[in-house]
Amino acid sequence: MNSVELYDVFELRLPAGAQDVTAVFSQGETSVGVHTFPLTEGEAAVRFMPERTGTWQYRLGEQSGQFEVTPARDGNHGKVVADGCHFRYQDGARYLPIGTTIYAWTHQDDELIAQTLATLAAAPFNKVRMCLFPKSMPYNHNEPQHFPFHRDAEGGWDVARPNFEFWERFEANLVALRDLGIEADIILFHPYDRWGLSRLTREQNLAYLDYAIRRLAAYRNVWWAVANEYDFVLTKDNADWDAFGEKLSADDPHGHLISNHNGITPYPKRDWLTHCSIQTKDVVRSKYWRSVYELPVIMEEFGYEGDIDFEWGNLTAFEVVHRAWASVVNGAYPTHGETYWRADEVLWWSKGGVLHGESPARFGFLKDLLYEIGDLDAGLRQSVGQDPNGQDPGAGGSDSELDRAAQWFNLVMGKLTREERVNAMLNMIPPMATNPDHALTYFGRSRPCFKELHLPDDGTYRVEIIDVWEMARTVSLEAVSGQHRLPLPAKEGIALLVTRLSGPSVTHF
Repeated sequence: MNSVELYDVFELRLPAGAQDVTAVFSQGETSVGVHTFPLTEGEAAVRFMPERTGTWQYRLGEQSGQFEVTPARDGNHGKVVADGCHFRYQDGARYLPIGTTIYAWTHQDDELIAQTLATLAAAPFNKVRMCLFPKSMPYNHNEPQHFPFHRDAEGGWDVARPNFEFWERFEANLVALRDLGIEADIILFHPYDRWGLSRLTREQNLAYLDYAIRRLAAYRNVWWAVANEYDFVLTKDNADWDAFGEKLSADDPHGHLISNHNGITPYPKRDWLTHCSIQTKDVVRSKYWRSVYELPVIMEEFGYEGDIDFEWGNLTAFEVVHRAWASVVNGAYPTHGETYWRADEVLWWSKGGVLHGESPARFGFLKDLLYEIGDLDAGLRQSVGQDPNGQDPGAGGSDSELDRAAQWFNLVMGKLTREERVNAMLNMIPPMATNPDHALTYFGRSRPCFKELHLPDDGTYRVEIIDVWEMARTVSLEAVSGQHRLPLPAKEGIALLVTRLSGPSVTHF
């Protein structure tokens, strides 16, 4: 009997003529229909990711049989799923996305792809944002080796004729990421195009998505990113994006994660969205999006470490690390990116290769800390509009300097209600993320020389000072409670971690 590992790919092949047949995979009362797809010029195939061990049966036209699903080996936890405002693997293991962006790495030559994979093997990142279509913009001028479709007689794209060399190469890199334990956040559409791929009709795009789902959905490390900067794709509107998101949600037999990344305005809340993929440098607003969407929030773009001539691509390494920590204590997950100028135009953010910056090691330090202390939740600081389909969530809050000044004046002058006073006071202190055993705050670019701690009297706690740049953790207080004046180093990039040893949880200090 054939066998396959749990959460791995079981594949059946059949003659090329059988390209639109539904295979049924069943075990007990569970039955899953999966569509075939053209694999090569002479063959079709169907792929299935078994999500239970034991014996499975299949029927494909007149063909039937069974196969055994063996337990997952170490490192194979299945697909990632959303769990409230967090993520977990299918087997229940925790997953914290600490990713990086390499938009066009799969469109480069084999030598550069191999170098990128070697870099990723030594890097801390467990997710990669990557385009399925090739990309055209500054530092992305080279022609891809292959395109996803063949052209028709008029020179247009024939989405009914996939270019098998392209797809074989793409999925080989998808498998390479999977074997490294890295999730592939596949961007299906984007505006950076000189080949006409962004101008396909809705019907053509739905056919393209149909093929992508049939061919790729059986890989456990797939995520679907409907678009990169959806609101910059001027050939499409929200009706198109909804049609694409609904198709992914309805037709993917394995229910992979789905997001739609913004250029300016976060995409409206939809049933098919599983998490938020946000672009903004105002990372403190992530707590608003987390609340109004009630989904996990990933700050996919808050700027890149680098020195190119675009404002978003010339941040210092410290600024990138600072924004990553600010994302975390405001309830979101951060994503790395690097754009150092190179004469050969091989920038990590677009083509991969090697990393040159100082922030990746510090992302690794943050990742290790988060895996140690567990999922964190960050509460709202004040009331905000709760309709993500209306105004931009978080707009009209109290994040501007003018609003803060007015709030402080009213607080001092006693012109606020009790609830307004509490919200105002909370907004004046650094954000904090907590779980039952830990409380984490980050002072950012503020440089206090001490902190007045107010820990519960009926418990004991450990207090650590964390230097996010030096990647240093120093235990300053052990098994303490009550009030303490804690000396701090009066420098930027300092965080405090309080760990509960006994007694009640710490929600503020």
